[in-house]
Amino acid sequence: MINLRSVDLNLLASFDALMMEGNLTRASDHIGLSQPAMSAALQRLRLTFHDELFVRTRQGMIPTPRAIAIYPPIREALSLIRGTLVQGDEFDPAQAQHNFTVAADNYFESVALGPLMAQLQRAGKGLSLETSGLEHDSLTRLQRMDVDLVVDYVRPESDTIQAQQIGAEKLVVIARQGHPRVAGPLSHTLSLEQYLAEEHVFLPLRSRERSQLELALGGQEFPRKRAAQVQNFSSMLPVVAATDYLAVMPARLYHLYAKAFEIQWFHFPVEIAPIPIWMMWANGLQNDSAHRWFRNMVQHVADGLIEYSV
Repeated sequence: MINLRSVDLNLLASFDALMMEGNLTRASDHIGLSQPAMSAALQRLRLTFHDELFVRTRQGMIPTPRAIAIYPPIREALSLIRGTLVQGDEFDPAQAQHNFTVAADNYFESVALGPLMAQLQRAGKGLSLETSGLEHDSLTRLQRMDVDLVVDYVRPESDTIQAQQIGAEKLVVIARQGHPRVAGPLSHTLSLEQYLAEEHVFLPLRSRERSQLELALGGQEFPRKRAAQVQNFSSMLPVVAATDYLAVMPARLYHLYAKAFEIQWFHFPVEIAPIPIWMMWANGLQNDSAHRWFRNMVQHVADGLIEYSV
């Protein structure tokens, strides 16, 4: 059993830096230690946890399974301590130098990133934003606080993260104008039989068993004919406009790009509720003033998005 009295909080900060940087020199620079001091901290960490924790390779310092297992709670604990120490300090966006990070898909980048960046630009010159794609390990990235937010329609069940619904999205089926079999009447209706008879454009699988569509629809499976696969929603449009394939996409994206492509839309052939859009973050960031300010900003932008009736 580890004696807590023997654990120096600075050791945990050194461990956090090594996990983030994967390099002894960069980790020492990250927290303002000399390289010999960081090496000494690593030796003390190994003695404390009775594990090597990091193995030197050509690719850098690779964490052991033990290091990977203890990292999420240590990262969260350090964040809670930092939040407690600065509690009461209000975030001043006009004076701050802060880079926010969001993991999201092409939908978020297309419909919300522009308005969000405009709001940040007006709020403070020192504010910036980076986005990255959604991955299979979004929950792990949240737990490790590798990103500030994940915005997605899939909400992992975990007591280590917070989630807030920031909107909902209706899905539509798109086809090219003049499609030989699914010409669009004014009602924009399409039968399930017509829908399943056609070939479809897919997005990459988000799980081994189900596509993004099935996940978004809560697990309902549709035996669609796969004709093509693209990386994101916006790539579907030129493919659909040039072929007889169908695709499913959020209504806001259709309206955003409709004028650029000769495409038409249809109601999804079975009645479905709008798909909820979730904003998620780690428990350790709940009380951070900068993070709270940013969450409010994202919600404000989401509230201001145009609601298209379909």
